Amino acid sequence: MKIDNPYVYRVFSKVEFENFKNKKFFNGNEFDLKSGFIHLSKKEQLKETLSKYFKNEKDLVIAEFKTENLIDYLRWEVSRNNKVFPHFYNNLEFTWLNKIYKKADI
Repeated sequence: MKIDNPYVYRVFSKVEFENFKNKKFFNGNEFDLKSGFIHLSKKEQLKETLSKYFKNEKDLVIAEFKTENLIDYLRWEVSRNNKVFPHFYNNLEFTWLNKIYKKADI
C-alpha cells in the first residue's frame, strides 16, 4: 500500500530522543521491539496518538522525517481504529531527521 504523505512523525520521550541523537540511530523502544517495527504517525494522527499513549507525559520530542528517506522499509498498514499508519521496519537514522517539535506545537 502506497500513501502520499511527504512526512511521517515519531513521538520520542526526551530520554529516547537524547539516545537517538547520541547513537545516531534508533531501533525502537520496548513497544516497537515487541511489534517488530517502529511506530510512526501521519501528521493528522499525531493528536490522537499523543492523547492515547502520551497523555500525561510532558517532555516529548516529535520528530519529523521525510517519507522519501524511509521508503525502502516504510509500510502503510491498517492499525488502530482501522486507520492506515506508517510502520518502519528498520532502524531510523538521525541524519534523516527533518525537523523537531514539542508536544505543545501539535
